[in-house]
Amino acid sequence: MPDIQTSLEYLKDLPLYGLEKPYYCLQPADDGLDPDEGGCHNLEFEIHTNIPIKDIRGYEDEYRLEDCGFEVLSYTSEVPNLESVDEIESPEVIAQYRADTERLLRAKLGACFVRCYDSILRKNVVFNRTRFDIRDPLHTEGPAQGAHNDVTYKSGPEIISRNMKAEEQEEFLRPGNRVRIVNTWRSILPVLEDRPLALCDSRSVEASDLVACDRIIPDRVGEVYYLKHNPNHKWYWLSGQTSTEPFAFVILSSRFFSQPTSTP
Repeated sequence: MPDIQTSLEYLKDLPLYGLEKPYYCLQPADDGLDPDEGGCHNLEFEIHTNIPIKDIRGYEDEYRLEDCGFEVLSYTSEVPNLESVDEIESPEVIAQYRADTERLLRAKLGACFVRCYDSILRKNVVFNRTRFDIRDPLHTEGPAQGAHNDVTYKSGPEIISRNMKAEEQEEFLRPGNRVRIVNTWRSILPVLEDRPLALCDSRSVEASDLVACDRIIPDRVGEVYYLKHNPNHKWYWLSGQTSTEPFAFVILSSRFFSQPTSTP
């Protein structure tokens, strides 16, 4: 399939964000908050059109984690019942998938320690968000909104500390050891034909493009990055992506703790 031009959603560069930090709240429905009403966020996005997206089909080997920040892996999951979100009916399947992801990344990265600390199921539908449980491992979300990165150089180290035991931190977080947060993304469908994932070459992202946003949940305040538009961004996708072709992309690396760099 040839390269395409499409529309992407970026965070607006509002004067408001010079006075008030961007934020959004993810609160259970029984807290009395309606996520579809005002007050749960101050995010405003804008659509930018005619954005070129390069198809890397046939050139997958040219895109590597160490260079652009992402790559296509070849891997058949060992977890059964992953052909439809609706067929995933138990937390045990999610636990199996996380363990499977740990095996994949351990083999790919040659890592001495891997911990899969989170997973999200997504469906290409618009959900009624007034009732949800963010603590439920089977909670299903729609497509993510806005060009973004899931962690920042503030929240990333906090996530690492929160998801490692004290003895693990002592053993693996020693000076000189490399630490990375790597996201994996795969289609559950045999072939993805709608709402494919686009990834941005991390080398085309300037620190000034990244806007830190508070992600407020019941037990803590996390932080993510949203992107402001920059015409120098270089975007890529994989046409006809199959369930055995997961993306892996770096969203934090200890090599660059001194300056924000990420793969949106």
